[in-house]
Amino acid sequence: MASDLRYALRTLLRNPGFTAVALFTLALGIGANTAIFSVFSGVLLRPLPYPDAHRLISIREVVPSMARFGPTVPVTAWHFREWRKQSHVLEQVALQNSQLYTLTSDGDPVRVAAARVSPSLFPMLGVRPVLGRTFSEDEEQPGRDSVAVISDRLWHSRFRGDPAAVGRKMIVNGVPLQVIGVLPKGAKVIYDWDADIFVPFAIREGDLAIMAEFNYDCVGRLKPGITIPQAIADLNVIQSNIVKDLSEKVELRSSVVPLQEAITGSSRQSLTMLLAASGAVLLIVVVNLANLLLARATARRHELAIRTAIGANMYRLVRQLLTESILLSLCGGALGVTLAKWALSGIILKAPLNLPGLQNVRLDWQALAFATLITLGSGLLCGILPAWRMARTDPQAALKSGGRAITEGRRGGRLRRMLIGAEVALSAICLVVGGLLLSSFVHLIEVDKGFQADQAFTVGLGLPGVRYPDLPARARFMRTLLDRVQALPGVVAAGVSNRGPLTGEGANLGIVVEGVDLPPSQRPIVDYRCVSTDFFHAMGIPLVAGRLPQESDGGRPVAAVSAQTARRLWPRQNALGKHFRLGNSDASYEVVGIVGDMRTSLQNAPNMTVYPPYWQLSRNDFALVVRTAMDPLALGASVRGIIRGRDSQLVIPRIRTLSDVVDSEVAPRRFQLELILLFALSALLLAAVGVYGVVSQSVTQRTNEIGIRMALGATRVEVGRLVGRQGLAPVLAGLAAGLAGAIFAARLVSGLLFGVPALDPVTFGGAALVLLASAALACLIPAWRATRVDPLIALRYE
Repeated sequence: MASDLRYALRTLLRNPGFTAVALFTLALGIGANTAIFSVFSGVLLRPLPYPDAHRLISIREVVPSMARFGPTVPVTAWHFREWRKQSHVLEQVALQNSQLYTLTSDGDPVRVAAARVSPSLFPMLGVRPVLGRTFSEDEEQPGRDSVAVISDRLWHSRFRGDPAAVGRKMIVNGVPLQVIGVLPKGAKVIYDWDADIFVPFAIREGDLAIMAEFNYDCVGRLKPGITIPQAIADLNVIQSNIVKDLSEKVELRSSVVPLQEAITGSSRQSLTMLLAASGAVLLIVVVNLANLLLARATARRHELAIRTAIGANMYRLVRQLLTESILLSLCGGALGVTLAKWALSGIILKAPLNLPGLQNVRLDWQALAFATLITLGSGLLCGILPAWRMARTDPQAALKSGGRAITEGRRGGRLRRMLIGAEVALSAICLVVGGLLLSSFVHLIEVDKGFQADQAFTVGLGLPGVRYPDLPARARFMRTLLDRVQALPGVVAAGVSNRGPLTGEGANLGIVVEGVDLPPSQRPIVDYRCVSTDFFHAMGIPLVAGRLPQESDGGRPVAAVSAQTARRLWPRQNALGKHFRLGNSDASYEVVGIVGDMRTSLQNAPNMTVYPPYWQLSRNDFALVVRTAMDPLALGASVRGIIRGRDSQLVIPRIRTLSDVVDSEVAPRRFQLELILLFALSALLLAAVGVYGVVSQSVTQRTNEIGIRMALGATRVEVGRLVGRQGLAPVLAGLAAGLAGAIFAARLVSGLLFGVPALDPVTFGGAALVLLASAALACLIPAWRATRVDPLIALRYE
């Protein structure tokens, strides 16, 4: 074996050009696969960091009347309380609700990630504090919930790691909370929300309506031996008991999935696609290398025949060839792991921040084991075909050739053409998938958003309930803020809304249309946004009909509605002058204006939206939007100064242009697209190189034949056409197979597409044309070289 290794090393060093190309392509293929597998493993395969994590579940509700929000919705506090009391399958169950709080003690006011959680959540997850304690059951009662558990990060940043922090009070949203515990470093309570402050989830009277707001996440732990179907059946019985108390017929069911699936499921399809694409590129690398090794083995048949003649058996020769290919792949794998480390740093840097488990992504032993596996597999696959071909070679015929150029024969040529067809097929699949995602991305960024993103910026603000306890206090703050911002030079318009652009739906309520009597479960759901008059001008949303609510309307309930709302609620009627009520409110709003539809997410169609004025209906959290006649960020400092001057204790987040908001919305798709296009273009380049290599080798081996053809009268054009036709034949066969495979692949990724059908003929046709053009270019140089053959020289050599 040692002699085989030494001989293999000498052979590779004698051919530095071949060795360098092989090492480079192997390193790229193995490195890319190792990096993508590291992400795939860290996000999807790594177990959650909790005891008996396989028994943790996520519970949501299935409410057919709310299907517009998706197949499932979060849970209500009432239903949670019933599950906790009646369930026979749940060992523990807890509610959690992510929040952003303002912390104003011991330093400048800051906005921190926080969460309301049931006291049972900490013991359920096995999270124990390093200082103090977590919540007791009685602290989820209203009036007894003025306590908080903080993260290790907040403990060090705000309390400098002082153990005496436990027992101290901090001001959160204007309310004093007593710190009762500190969590260990790195503790994950809500896996996809890195909260620093936890407060008890106190269930208040308003939460206990049977069909109250479906707003809360629910996590449970199954009793040992209980399956998910059993849990669903148990909870559905409780749901059926709940609806018996309703005066109308409502369908309620439960949805239960493993907690890990609930956290990472949305990333599974895109990461699986990326892993498959990187695997396809590696296969193309292996096929290319196998083709090169086949060509080298053909050229070395005389050498191998001599070794057979002096006593080497066929097993020894096959072992020698496999040793060379495995040594090559091991060196390529070592370089690939180094490349994977660099690539992984870049992927983590560019990956969307909402990718779950991103903190777990690293080049660990699992990734190294995977790299070793694909390295050895690549070496075996590269070497097995040349070894098999040599095992079928007649040593006597090779010796009779006397070391002259040896043609590979009909079988050898067919095998190499089959490999080229496989390369082209894999490349076609990658190109089609990449093309579909590219078309989808273009459709996404060009979709009509319903607002103008240029020359505008936004900033979110939260008014503490203690200092702004009622509607008049909030309205006064917003009115003063708008007047001062509007007075700044360069400001075209300034407006407020209780929800910023592209941040999802705001508050949702059932709408009661005057003259239409529907039970609560059948009432249309609308998104309501409390806005100022100039909000629409600041956002660039057109007024379609009527007018906008004005300050002069005072307390008279008026509202604007979106065009879609007008069409759906008052079909074939003039919506202006119509009246509606929201939720359980008695206020009857008159429709005074119709405005354009605005998307709350680029990927979702605009929803029905109503716009009551902020001075009649508002919340403590709102977004300021400012349209300018200059660079939007040039006014950032002035706007910050106005906000600070109005209330110095408010936290002012980063001011963002609307263009930046749009870019952030498409960032996950851009990240996915950049990677898949990188793999697709790599596949295309490798396939073209493979075609070039096979055709070029064929021309070299058929020099004598070409000379004879030309001596017998074949023109240069005919020779060139012959070489091109024979070179493109396996390409066409591979392209046909690849397009057939791409149909299957396109259907698998259809859930990732936007605005483009999975079987888009333009994309399929474009991928085919790009492949054919690349293959034709790859054939062009060898074909031209064939036409330059001098028949006399070729025949004299023969």
